[in-house]
Amino acid sequence: MAVLPYTELEAVNLILRNMGEARVNSLLNPPLDASEALGTLREISLEVQKRGWYFNTEFHRFPPDTSGLIALPKNTLDVKSAGPDRALKVTIRGEHLYRLEAYNNGPVFIGPVHVRLILGLDFDDLPASARSYIAIRAARVAQIRSVGDQMSAQEDNADETRALAELHSEQLSNERLSLRNSSGVSQGLSGGVFVLGQ
Repeated sequence: MAVLPYTELEAVNLILRNMGEARVNSLLNPPLDASEALGTLREISLEVQKRGWYFNTEFHRFPPDTSGLIALPKNTLDVKSAGPDRALKVTIRGEHLYRLEAYNNGPVFIGPVHVRLILGLDFDDLPASARSYIAIRAARVAQIRSVGDQMSAQEDNADETRALAELHSEQLSNERLSLRNSSGVSQGLSGGVFVLGQ
Protein backbone atom coordinates (compact mmCIF):
# COMPACT_ATOMS: atom_id res chain seq x y z
CA MET A 1 0.00 0.00 0.00
CA ALA A 2 1.44 3.36 -1.02
CA VAL A 3 2.11 6.04 1.59
CA LEU A 4 -0.45 8.82 1.34
CA PRO A 5 1.37 11.88 0.01
CA TYR A 6 0.41 15.00 1.93
CA THR A 7 2.88 17.35 0.24
CA GLU A 8 4.36 17.79 -3.21
CA LEU A 9 7.76 16.78 -1.81
CA GLU A 10 6.37 13.51 -0.41
CA ALA A 11 4.69 12.81 -3.75
CA VAL A 12 7.96 13.38 -5.62
CA ASN A 13 9.72 11.02 -3.19
CA LEU A 14 7.03 8.41 -3.82
CA ILE A 15 7.77 8.65 -7.56
CA LEU A 16 11.54 8.45 -6.95
CA ARG A 17 11.16 5.45 -4.63
CA ASN A 18 9.02 3.70 -7.23
CA MET A 19 11.82 4.18 -9.77
CA GLY A 20 14.51 3.01 -7.33
CA GLU A 21 16.03 6.49 -6.98
CA ALA A 22 17.22 8.28 -3.83
CA ARG A 23 14.78 10.56 -2.05
CA VAL A 24 15.33 14.32 -1.86
CA ASN A 25 14.87 16.69 1.08
CA SER A 26 13.81 19.74 -0.92
CA LEU A 27 12.36 20.72 -4.30
CA LEU A 28 14.52 23.85 -4.51
CA ASN A 29 17.16 23.16 -7.19
CA PRO A 30 16.37 19.42 -7.30
CA PRO A 31 18.66 16.94 -9.10
CA LEU A 32 17.60 15.80 -12.58
CA ASP A 33 15.65 12.71 -11.44
CA ALA A 34 13.67 14.71 -8.90
CA SER A 35 13.09 17.50 -11.40
CA GLU A 36 11.66 15.02 -13.91
CA ALA A 37 9.53 13.42 -11.18
CA LEU A 38 8.17 16.86 -10.25
CA GLY A 39 7.42 17.61 -13.90
CA THR A 40 5.53 14.32 -14.25
CA LEU A 41 3.61 14.97 -11.03
CA ARG A 42 2.49 18.41 -12.22
CA GLU A 43 1.60 17.08 -15.68
CA ILE A 44 -0.58 14.30 -14.22
CA SER A 45 -2.10 16.71 -11.71
CA LEU A 46 -3.32 19.01 -14.51
CA GLU A 47 -4.51 16.04 -16.57
CA VAL A 48 -6.62 14.78 -13.65
CA GLN A 49 -7.89 18.22 -12.64
CA LYS A 50 -9.02 19.12 -16.19
CA ARG A 51 -11.88 16.69 -15.75
CA GLY A 52 -13.44 18.94 -13.11
CA TRP A 53 -14.09 17.72 -9.58
CA TYR A 54 -16.08 19.12 -6.67
CA PHE A 55 -12.89 20.68 -5.24
CA ASN A 56 -11.83 22.63 -8.35
CA THR A 57 -15.19 23.56 -9.88
CA GLU A 58 -16.53 27.00 -9.01
CA PHE A 59 -19.50 29.08 -10.17
CA HIS A 60 -19.11 32.83 -10.61
CA ARG A 61 -20.92 35.86 -11.94
CA PHE A 62 -18.30 38.03 -13.64
CA PRO A 63 -19.07 41.61 -14.68
CA PRO A 64 -17.12 43.07 -17.62
CA ASP A 65 -14.59 45.83 -17.02
CA THR A 66 -14.92 49.32 -18.57
CA SER A 67 -13.72 47.90 -21.91
CA GLY A 68 -16.32 45.12 -21.84
CA LEU A 69 -13.70 42.42 -21.16
CA ILE A 70 -14.08 39.71 -18.55
CA ALA A 71 -10.75 38.56 -17.09
CA LEU A 72 -10.64 34.96 -15.89
CA PRO A 73 -8.41 33.64 -13.10
CA LYS A 74 -4.96 32.70 -14.43
CA ASN A 75 -5.41 29.09 -13.28
CA THR A 76 -8.61 28.53 -15.32
CA LEU A 77 -8.48 25.19 -17.14
CA ASP A 78 -11.98 25.28 -18.59
CA VAL A 79 -14.99 27.59 -18.63
CA LYS A 80 -18.64 27.05 -19.51
CA SER A 81 -21.61 29.37 -19.21
CA ALA A 82 -23.96 28.55 -16.33
CA GLY A 83 -27.23 29.49 -14.67
CA PRO A 84 -29.27 32.07 -16.60
CA ASP A 85 -26.50 32.32 -19.24
CA ARG A 86 -26.15 28.56 -19.86
CA ALA A 87 -27.30 28.89 -23.50
CA LEU A 88 -24.35 31.20 -24.25
CA LYS A 89 -21.29 29.47 -25.76
CA VAL A 90 -18.04 30.71 -24.29
CA THR A 91 -14.39 29.73 -24.14
CA ILE A 92 -11.04 31.08 -22.93
CA ARG A 93 -8.97 33.32 -25.19
CA GLY A 94 -5.74 34.41 -23.53
CA GLU A 95 -6.89 35.35 -20.04
CA HIS A 96 -10.36 36.54 -21.06
CA LEU A 97 -13.82 35.10 -21.59
CA TYR A 98 -14.64 34.85 -25.29
CA ARG A 99 -18.12 34.53 -26.80
CA LEU A 100 -18.68 31.89 -29.51
CA GLU A 101 -21.78 33.08 -31.30
CA ALA A 102 -22.49 32.92 -35.03
CA TYR A 103 -21.54 36.26 -36.61
CA ASN A 104 -21.05 37.77 -33.16
CA ASN A 105 -17.84 36.19 -31.79
CA GLY A 106 -15.74 38.29 -29.50
CA PRO A 107 -14.39 39.12 -26.07
CA VAL A 108 -16.66 42.12 -25.37
CA PHE A 109 -19.71 41.67 -23.12
CA ILE A 110 -22.36 44.23 -22.22
CA GLY A 111 -23.32 42.71 -18.88
CA PRO A 112 -22.31 40.15 -16.26
CA VAL A 113 -21.95 36.50 -17.30
CA HIS A 114 -22.56 33.45 -15.09
CA VAL A 115 -19.89 30.79 -15.61
CA ARG A 116 -18.67 27.48 -14.29
CA LEU A 117 -14.89 27.38 -13.95
CA ILE A 118 -12.59 24.39 -13.63
CA LEU A 119 -9.46 25.62 -11.89
CA GLY A 120 -5.96 24.15 -11.81
CA LEU A 121 -4.96 24.02 -8.15
CA ASP A 122 -1.52 23.62 -6.62
CA PHE A 123 -0.86 20.05 -5.49
CA ASP A 124 -0.81 20.98 -1.81
CA ASP A 125 -4.27 22.62 -2.15
CA LEU A 126 -5.91 19.39 -3.33
CA PRO A 127 -7.81 17.06 -0.98
CA ALA A 128 -5.89 14.03 0.27
CA SER A 129 -7.75 11.58 -2.00
CA ALA A 130 -6.81 13.58 -5.11
CA ARG A 131 -3.18 13.93 -4.00
CA SER A 132 -2.96 10.21 -3.39
CA TYR A 133 -4.42 9.26 -6.78
CA ILE A 134 -2.32 11.79 -8.69
CA ALA A 135 0.92 10.74 -6.95
CA ILE A 136 0.30 7.02 -7.51
CA ARG A 137 -0.64 7.59 -11.16
CA ALA A 138 2.39 9.85 -11.70
CA ALA A 139 4.66 7.20 -10.13
CA ARG A 140 3.38 4.58 -12.57
CA VAL A 141 3.69 6.90 -15.59
CA ALA A 142 7.21 7.98 -14.60
CA GLN A 143 8.26 4.37 -14.10
CA ILE A 144 7.06 3.34 -17.56
CA ARG A 145 8.72 6.36 -19.17
CA SER A 146 12.08 5.95 -17.48
CA VAL A 147 12.47 2.19 -17.09
CA GLY A 148 9.79 0.76 -19.36
CA ASP A 149 8.99 -1.76 -16.62
CA GLN A 150 5.49 -2.87 -17.57
CA MET A 151 5.35 -5.69 -14.96
CA SER A 152 5.98 -3.41 -11.97
CA ALA A 153 3.64 -0.83 -13.48
CA GLN A 154 0.87 -3.44 -13.59
CA GLU A 155 1.42 -4.16 -9.89
CA ASP A 156 1.03 -0.42 -9.21
CA ASN A 157 -2.25 -0.49 -11.12
CA ALA A 158 -4.09 -1.97 -8.12
CA ASP A 159 -3.00 0.94 -5.88
CA GLU A 160 -3.97 3.40 -8.60
CA THR A 161 -7.39 1.78 -9.04
CA ARG A 162 -8.04 1.88 -5.28
CA ALA A 163 -7.00 5.54 -5.09
CA LEU A 164 -9.24 6.46 -8.03
CA ALA A 165 -12.18 4.60 -6.44
CA GLU A 166 -11.66 6.59 -3.24
CA LEU A 167 -11.57 9.85 -5.20
CA HIS A 168 -14.78 8.92 -7.09
CA SER A 169 -16.47 8.00 -3.81
CA GLU A 170 -15.57 11.38 -2.35
CA GLN A 171 -16.83 13.07 -5.54
CA LEU A 172 -20.20 11.29 -5.33
CA SER A 173 -20.52 12.13 -1.65
CA ASN A 174 -19.95 15.82 -2.36
CA GLU A 175 -22.27 15.82 -5.38
CA ARG A 176 -25.08 14.46 -3.19
CA LEU A 177 -24.44 17.23 -0.67
CA SER A 178 -24.49 19.86 -3.42
CA LEU A 179 -27.73 18.49 -4.83
CA ARG A 180 -29.37 18.30 -1.40
CA ASN A 181 -28.44 21.91 -0.64
CA SER A 182 -29.54 23.18 -4.06
CA SER A 183 -32.40 25.68 -3.95
CA GLY A 184 -33.97 23.99 -6.99
CA VAL A 185 -34.06 20.59 -5.29
CA SER A 186 -35.43 22.15 -2.09
CA GLN A 187 -38.29 23.66 -4.12
CA GLY A 188 -38.96 20.30 -5.77
CA LEU A 189 -39.04 18.47 -2.46
CA SER A 190 -41.48 21.00 -1.06
CA GLY A 191 -43.84 20.60 -4.03
CA GLY A 192 -42.59 23.45 -6.22
CA VAL A 193 -41.34 23.25 -9.79
CA PHE A 194 -37.60 23.15 -10.31
CA VAL A 195 -35.07 22.80 -13.09
CA LEU A 196 -31.86 20.86 -12.48
CA GLY A 197 -28.70 22.83 -13.14
CA GLN A 198 -29.85 26.01 -11.46
